[in-house]
Amino acid sequence: MANVSPGIYTKLIDLSTYVQAVPSTIGLVCALTEKGEDNTVKLIGSRSEFISEFGEPNITTYGKNYGQGPYIAYNFLGESGALYFMRCLSDDAAYANIRIDATSTDTTSTIAISYVDGINTKTELKTSIAADGDTKPICLLYPIGRGQYYNALSVKLSAHSNPMLQGVYVLDIYERQSDGDDVIIESFEVSFDPTAVDTAGESIYIVSVLETYSAVLRAQMELSNGNYSSGYQQTIRNYDKDIGTVSVTTTDGAADITDIKQDFSDWDVVGGVGQYVVVAIDGKGHKLWGFLGTASGSQNNTCSIFTDSTLTTQSWNTIGSISVSDFDITSTITYLVKQRYSDIGNAFSDEIPLKSGSDGSLLQSNGDLDTTEATEILANGYAGSIDDTVLQTEDVYFSMVFDAGYPDDVKDQISSLVQTRRDCVAILDNGDNATYSAAISNRENNHTFNNFYTALYESYSKVYDIFTGQDVWFSPMYHMSYILPRNDSVAEMWYGAAGFNRATIDSIKELRFNPRLTQRDNLYLNQINPIVRFSSGYSVWGQLTTQSKASAMQDLNIVRLYLYCKKSLEEYCRYFIFEMNDAITWNSVAGDITEFLESVKKRRGLYNYTVEVSATDYELKTKSFHVNVTLTPVRTVEQINLNFFIK
Repeated sequence: MANVSPGIYTKLIDLSTYVQAVPSTIGLVCALTEKGEDNTVKLIGSRSEFISEFGEPNITTYGKNYGQGPYIAYNFLGESGALYFMRCLSDDAAYANIRIDATSTDTTSTIAISYVDGINTKTELKTSIAADGDTKPICLLYPIGRGQYYNALSVKLSAHSNPMLQGVYVLDIYERQSDGDDVIIESFEVSFDPTAVDTAGESIYIVSVLETYSAVLRAQMELSNGNYSSGYQQTIRNYDKDIGTVSVTTTDGAADITDIKQDFSDWDVVGGVGQYVVVAIDGKGHKLWGFLGTASGSQNNTCSIFTDSTLTTQSWNTIGSISVSDFDITSTITYLVKQRYSDIGNAFSDEIPLKSGSDGSLLQSNGDLDTTEATEILANGYAGSIDDTVLQTEDVYFSMVFDAGYPDDVKDQISSLVQTRRDCVAILDNGDNATYSAAISNRENNHTFNNFYTALYESYSKVYDIFTGQDVWFSPMYHMSYILPRNDSVAEMWYGAAGFNRATIDSIKELRFNPRLTQRDNLYLNQINPIVRFSSGYSVWGQLTTQSKASAMQDLNIVRLYLYCKKSLEEYCRYFIFEMNDAITWNSVAGDITEFLESVKKRRGLYNYTVEVSATDYELKTKSFHVNVTLTPVRTVEQINLNFFIK
C-alpha cells in the first residue's frame, strides 16, 4: 500500500542490464587413472591441481587406446583454467583402508588396527564402522578414491609434543616412492573429538581436517544413522570436564578427585561396577587416570578413584613414564570424564600401511587391463550413467568434449552426449590409421557421424613424451586439446582453429601418413580434418564438422559461435521469466541482445544480424513471447584465387 503522508520515498529501478558473456573454453574428459577421486566429475583449474590428485600422465599404464586421457587433460589445462575431468572406475573397485578399533576390557580400551575388505561404495564406508561384539570401531581412514594404487599409502599417529593437549595427535601420511622409500607427503594435527579446536579456534576434528586440507586421505566416524561410532562413544567422547577448582588426592587407599562445582553422581559407580573413568592432568602435563567410584562430599563434589572397574583397589593409574609421585597436586589441575581410557597413538609405534584397495574388474587377475570393462566404463562416463553431472545443462557448462584415442563405442557415446546436451562440441579422432585409404575406410564404415556437433581429425603423430622419456604415437586429440583453447585465448572461439596462424604444431616428429593434395580433397569431402606436413611445418588443415549437408554449420568455428550466442542469450532471457509481457519488456530484451551481437560483430564474428522481439495474440494468451535472432556469421577463407593479368 502506497504512503500518503508528505515525504520523500525512493525506489531503485535497474536499467543497467546487459547480456553476460559465458565462458567459451571449458572442456570435459573422461579417462582412466590409477589415483584420484573416482566416478565423480570434478572441475580442475590447473595442471598442478590435476597432477596432485590424478597423478602424472603415463601412457604405459593403460596403453595407447586407454591411456591418453590424462595427456589430453594436461595439455588442455596448459591453455585453459577450466576442465571437467572424471576418473572412471569399475563398480566393484574397493577402497584401501585402515580401521582403528577399541576392544573393551575391565580396565581399559585396547586399541587395535584392522582392515575391511570389499568396501565399494561410500555407504559401505559407514556400515564398515558398525560395532561387532566387543570390537567397537573408532574411525576408518581411507583415500579419496578407490583402487590398488592407494595400498602404497601408510599413516602414523603420534601423541602431540605438547603434554597439555589431551587427545591431540600428529597424523603423518606416507607414500611409497619409485625407489621403494616411504616419504611423508602430508602432516596434520588432528583429534578424534568432533568438538576439538586449535588455539585459533579452528576445528582439528580428523574428519574435517582431512576433508578440508588433505589431497589423498579421508576419515569416517559417522554411522548411517548419523550417530558417531561406538568406539568414539567408548574411548573418545568427553562426558564432562572440570568446571570449578579441582584438587586430587593421590594416596593409595584414599585416591580421589574433587571439583567444588561438580556433581559426580551422574558418573559414579552403578551396581558395584565402575562405568566411567576420569583423566586428570596437572600443570606440567602429567596425566593420571582411574575409574570413578562412589560420589561423596558436599553435593557429591568428590569421587573416589579405583584402578579398574571392579573397584577393589582405590588408587590412580599412571600414563606414560611418570609415577604417581610425579603428579603435582599443588598445580592447576584439569580433568576429563570418559567411558574408558585409551591412547590411539599406542597402536602406531611405526607407520601402518593401507590395505584392501582394488581396481575391481578393470584389471584381470594377471594385472592386465580388461579392455571390455575399460570400454564400458568410459562409455558410461560420457553417457552420464556413472555421474549424471555430464547431462546437467542448467548447472554444469562445458563447451568441448574430447576423445582420447578411445574405441569406437566410446566415440559414439561422446557424439551422443553433445547431441543430447546441444551446448557443446565433440572433438574426436578417426582412429589410428596407417594410411590414407584406411582413414577413408574407417570414416565410411565405422565413424559415420553426421551432425554439426561433432568434428573428426586425422592422423596419429609421433611425439616425445616428457613423462615417460620416449617417443609415443598420439591421437590428434593430443594436439587439438591445446590448439582449441589456445585459439580462443589468442583470438576468439569463432576464429578457425586451423592453418598456419593458430594451428601450427612444433612437437610432431612423424605422421602416420601425410595426405597429398588430391587426398586432402577427399578427406575434405568426408569431413575429416587432417594434420598436414608442409615444407614450412605441421599444421591442422581443416575445421569441418561431420555434417554432410552443405551449410554454414559444416564449419566448426560457426557452430561454436552459434553455441556461444545461444548459451549467452539463454542465460540472459532467464531473468525475464515472470516479467510483464508487453512492449517495454520486448524492447528491453531487443536492445540488450542487439548490444551483445554488435559486440560480436565488432570482434569479427558476424557480418550482420537481425533481432525481432514481440508476441502474437496467441503468445500473449499463452504467456510467452518470441525472440527471433538471425545471424550472418563471418566465414573463414578456404580458397584464395590468385589471378594474374598480363597486358
